[in-house]
Amino acid sequence: MKNYLNYILLAAVAMVCSCSSDSPGNIEPRLLTLPATGISRTEATLSGKCSVADGVDMPRLWFSYGSDESMSKRLDVVDAPDGNVSLHLSGLTAGTTYHYMLRGTNGTATLSGQMLSFATLPNNRPTVSKVQVLSSGPMSLIVGYSIVDDGGDRIMASGCRIVRSDGTDSDEKTFVQTEDVPDEKGMMRLRIDGLQPDVTYTIKPFAANRNGEAVGEALQHTTSWAIVLGEAGILATLIGNDANKYTNISLAGPLNGDDLCMLRRMAGRDTEGNPTDGKLADIDISGANIVAGGGEYGESRFTEDGVVGIGLFRSCTILKNIKLPIGAVRIDKEAFNGCTALQSITIPASVGKIVPSAGCTSLASFEVSAANEHYTSVDGVLMSSDCRSIIWFPMGKKGEYTLPSTVETVGDYAFRDCNIEKFVFADGLTKIGQCAFYNSKVREVVLPSTLKQLPSGLFQKCAHLTTVHLGRDIELLPEYVFDGCPLSDIYVNAPMPPVCYKNTFATTGTDFTKTCRVHVPRGSKAYYRSSKQWAVFENIVDDIL
Repeated sequence: MKNYLNYILLAAVAMVCSCSSDSPGNIEPRLLTLPATGISRTEATLSGKCSVADGVDMPRLWFSYGSDESMSKRLDVVDAPDGNVSLHLSGLTAGTTYHYMLRGTNGTATLSGQMLSFATLPNNRPTVSKVQVLSSGPMSLIVGYSIVDDGGDRIMASGCRIVRSDGTDSDEKTFVQTEDVPDEKGMMRLRIDGLQPDVTYTIKPFAANRNGEAVGEALQHTTSWAIVLGEAGILATLIGNDANKYTNISLAGPLNGDDLCMLRRMAGRDTEGNPTDGKLADIDISGANIVAGGGEYGESRFTEDGVVGIGLFRSCTILKNIKLPIGAVRIDKEAFNGCTALQSITIPASVGKIVPSAGCTSLASFEVSAANEHYTSVDGVLMSSDCRSIIWFPMGKKGEYTLPSTVETVGDYAFRDCNIEKFVFADGLTKIGQCAFYNSKVREVVLPSTLKQLPSGLFQKCAHLTTVHLGRDIELLPEYVFDGCPLSDIYVNAPMPPVCYKNTFATTGTDFTKTCRVHVPRGSKAYYRSSKQWAVFENIVDDIL
């Protein structure tokens, strides 16, 4: 009996020792749920911590969450090497309280941290930017504004409200945006019609969702004065016998062939191209629109909707400045041919195609609407909207001109007849059109290393050109590239002579090969001397470092 009691005692001691053992396999991980962060209307980040003893494997972890305490949704934790875990939630409902908890399992038991909660931010009214005028006319505007924040809900309506600032007309007019897609700049564009000339208006942008309406900062804009045509074809009737007294005019309303014919007469030319006694120098038809119909406006040409037609203002040598219709979509060839006094052209947002006119010897700048998606004006030069191509270089621009570094191509005859004396092309230009400088007054041109070959007749009839700089990577010079040029210096930065043709240096003027100095890199003179085409120059010096 005594031995039996001893056995029971020993077994009890062993059991106690076993239960008090520090074996890590008997210590369960501890889970801690931490406060949520990054809470917005639809998103939040859940965090937690899992503490395990040395030698104990990290349990499989997840977050349970939901809009009630049942927390029916689950997201597994992919990685928790140090026990610190977090998960980003999206697609949550605004203005809602969510409960969540860090949970896990080690294979034998389910572990849980404490339950916490957070509330997403509620939806709100939208936020609208200040409105800005993108294009304007005496009777209409194109304005732009942005929905800075939709407030978390779908925009149900947006637009602008406009009222006369002088208080004589208290009726506020609302123009609702029908296009709910912003342009590439994130701006909503809206046309406002029915305005009066020479009146100041207050314009307020607005946007509304189901939470309410927000109004952006107001803008005041004054329309310019204009002759308003209630219907096409009545300009001659309105002007009467005073046609030759006008030196400037602003027009609003539809213009057909009869109206444009009258406008040409006022600007100094009749339908046959003969001079008149007209004195009209400044034309603003930005508030008008060109429509088909009426008689010919000149030289058997008739109007098309939204088109500044072929030869429309041809040889109107009195015309100095013109603002084109806000709805014009195309400017055809020769529209301004021979307008020798024309100094500026204002192009609206709607124009998508432009063909340059020749003979505009005084043209110094283009102005392009900020809303135009096809063209822009940089330092007065008409360029593609991405500034990679020059479309129309104003002939009347003078002095020195450095092309923007974004320019990659220059079109045929781009600088024809222009008055710039020095052109500097930045690296990036890869193509230049034939006869680009035809008959210009340029004296010096610096071409970049990125231009590897020149086109035919590039400097043909440039009677003032004395100095040309060619880039290091120039490879080919075509025929008649310097025809008619009195060259005194050619700087060729290429170590090896560029390929030339038999008539590359042929000229209808004085043979410049006897007097022109060819400057080449140090150590390259022998290569140029041994080239049959370059050897025609009597003065080759290797003074380029």
